Amino acid sequence: MNEYEIIIVGAGPAGSAAAIRLANRAPQLAARALVLDKAIFPRQKLCGGGVTQHAWDLLRELNVTLDVPAYPIHHMRLVYDDLETTFHWRNLFRVVQRAEFDSALLQQAQARGVQVQQGVGVREIARDDAGVTLHTDAGEFRARVVIGADGANSVVRQQLGLVRSDRISRLIEILTPVQDAACTPEFANHTAVFDFTPVARGVQGYYWDFPSYRNGAPVMNRGLFDSRVRADRARAALKPVLADELRKRGLEIGAWRLEGHPERWFDPSEQHSVPRVVLAGDAAGTEPWLGEGISHALDFGIRAADYVIDSVARDDFSFADYARTIAQSRLGQRLRLKRFIAHCVYGKRGEWFYRGGWRMLQVGLMFLRRT
Repeated sequence: MNEYEIIIVGAGPAGSAAAIRLANRAPQLAARALVLDKAIFPRQKLCGGGVTQHAWDLLRELNVTLDVPAYPIHHMRLVYDDLETTFHWRNLFRVVQRAEFDSALLQQAQARGVQVQQGVGVREIARDDAGVTLHTDAGEFRARVVIGADGANSVVRQQLGLVRSDRISRLIEILTPVQDAACTPEFANHTAVFDFTPVARGVQGYYWDFPSYRNGAPVMNRGLFDSRVRADRARAALKPVLADELRKRGLEIGAWRLEGHPERWFDPSEQHSVPRVVLAGDAAGTEPWLGEGISHALDFGIRAADYVIDSVARDDFSFADYARTIAQSRLGQRLRLKRFIAHCVYGKRGEWFYRGGWRMLQVGLMFLRRT
């Protein structure tokens, strides 16, 4: 049996950040750590690809520099029906291709001496007083501690029977080529579009246009996010709404490959650990306002690694206060705030709310420009 001190299941941003943090803070543990992932990197990952300034700050905290194309966004155009306003701020976020971003981050973990095995799926998990046994496609692996960072459909979470309320947001996305970036406003002006017009059709979220590059060629990342903060309301049919938004932009949905993916909410009242196992990133949950997950995943990975390092030092593997530790952290506070905002923005509101809110937003942005 392959035996390790720590096994991280999932090599996305949360898992890789946890591995890098281990290497930075506790190299003796990192030398006996392993990252497992069922995919072979680079692997495709559905995501708008917006990496916020907070995420880049977290990478600097990890002493990580990623050499991947990242298209800077300086303007955010907010739209609702016939109303629109633009928020200006240099480097609001940068748009990446997740396949490139995640692969580069994983390589940083490997460069720091953390072992990685790709193409290995976890099937079953068994815990005992001394550790955790993972039954995988490549045989059995044994660890004193497991960090489950294997995404919204986490096998670790399911195997451990961690009950979730399963509040789920939905995303669908396409990538379309751009013939002339210089003549495309989003590229020429470094602008991302957030269009909330679909709210009127029951979507509890927004449509987006994010300019980016893939394999050196300009592409537009286009998609639809539905937070589902009001689970009592009928589920909007996302594909027809996306088709109509694309048609406004001269595109037909049938011409492009459509992908979809769920996102689970973070709930501070739920359990995110059992003895010897903690969850991180989307396995524990993210936020339902804008669905931005990369910064939260990085933050979660760092905090999970710190928690495990401190627990090993204390020889305490009960992990009883992990959920409370996360909930009371700045990460937990941000996730709760964004959940509150999502309820305010996507709750059952009338037309007056959105039109009045847009005008207030326009006045507020005009005031900021003058100060």
